[in-house]
Amino acid sequence: MVENDLDYLKTYDQIQSAKVRWIWYPYIPLAKITLLQGDPGDGKSTMALNLIAELSRGGQLPDGTKIKEPLQSMYQCSEDGVADTIKPRLESFGADCSNIAFIDEEIAANLTLDDERIRESIVTVKPKLVVIDPVQSYIGSDSNIFVTSRARKLMHRLSIWAAMYDCAIILISHFTKNEGTKDLYRGIGSIDVVAAARSVLQVESDSENPDIKRVKQVKNSLAPKGADIYYELNRNEGFRWIEAVRKVVVEESKPDKPMNKTCAVAFLIAERLKEGRLPANAIFESLKGMNLSDRTIRNAKKELGIISIRKDGQWYWSLPDGKGETNT
Repeated sequence: MVENDLDYLKTYDQIQSAKVRWIWYPYIPLAKITLLQGDPGDGKSTMALNLIAELSRGGQLPDGTKIKEPLQSMYQCSEDGVADTIKPRLESFGADCSNIAFIDEEIAANLTLDDERIRESIVTVKPKLVVIDPVQSYIGSDSNIFVTSRARKLMHRLSIWAAMYDCAIILISHFTKNEGTKDLYRGIGSIDVVAAARSVLQVESDSENPDIKRVKQVKNSLAPKGADIYYELNRNEGFRWIEAVRKVVVEESKPDKPMNKTCAVAFLIAERLKEGRLPANAIFESLKGMNLSDRTIRNAKKELGIISIRKDGQWYWSLPDGKGETNT
């Protein structure tokens, strides 16, 4: 051990190892910064509000993971009206709005990203999630994110707040018009903004169906990158999470070649879904008694290219040919 009189100089044997904690593994780490970026109008705000609503009432994450208890959040947005847009969206998601705070910018004017009023609000509310939407609306003249030195200082301060007050901070950012750049560099501001984020999520519209949005994790400094996740956003249906996997055609087994277990289960699932969409729980229940592991069933699901849609609090499975949309 190094002996010294400097209280700020330590050796690593004095530090106790700790595991990374998550709001949503592996996409949103607790006590860290996450960057959520994409084009305007692609539903980033709606996605964030859906997550906040689920946290507020102890609901579930998009992957179906149960949230242990209701959690406090802060959602600060400069682009949408509090009364006519944000509150109705939260209500449509079943949010407990008493667990969601914001700073009234009619009273607290000229709010900036590193504003002491944000820090004071975090201390008071004790949120587990803080969302700033969009980040470029909260940049003051003395904290320009395009200037490397200022961006680094600003992000360092936010990182300290996230760690000190044990909250995840999500910064929502619009893409630049420079589409030729790499994914990590498409957000607005200095590269130091991306460098400070432990997770970077990127939203893109499907080329064939613009209502379908893909959320791609382009950076994860704390765990393996998560799989792409999907949601649908349109005027008629509103917002809903969709689990989309690649479509793989399961070939019929030849007489001289026995069907393996995964293909056999895939065949049984396809038979049950050929008339339309069914609850995922019903599929699992129908396969009980066959000594199948969840992994085998999910491998079969992947082979079929099953599409999962969350509706009314539960997941439904349908075949990728669209037949599953005929039933509710």
